[in-house]
Amino acid sequence: MIVSKPKTQTLTALTIFLVLIFASFFLLLNSLLKEESFFIAKLILAPIVLVIGLLVLGKLLGAIKVVKVGDNKIDVFYPISRLRTSIKIGEVLGWHEEVVKTKNGEFREVKVLYSKKKILKLSNRENTEYEAIVKYLKKKVKIKK
Repeated sequence: MIVSKPKTQTLTALTIFLVLIFASFFLLLNSLLKEESFFIAKLILAPIVLVIGLLVLGKLLGAIKVVKVGDNKIDVFYPISRLRTSIKIGEVLGWHEEVVKTKNGEFREVKVLYSKKKILKLSNRENTEYEAIVKYLKKKVKIKK
């Protein structure tokens, strides 16, 4: 059984970014309430910083998933929402791997389309055991889109 989890580097970087964003929001809010200088600029920047922080937090929490592949099925577990999805290999309608060359190497992403018309996305920069999952898909799933 192949188990793919989020990489700790990705989670750490996003967590540090979120701490900095929310700290800057609270400092901006504190400065807005104490000092009257640049009041309009602070009044505009505070909601923008808050919205950016909340969007990144939502993306982070929604993207955390543990994928187990093996025994002719794909199990996906979302720890935040406690949602479990089990996909049989026969239910997979197709899959596609995209490769983008970047300055730091290659970014690879595999998209698996299954019977509920939903897409499971995994990438080599965000998930562990990416190569093993792609090999498993090449071996077990003959349809590729």
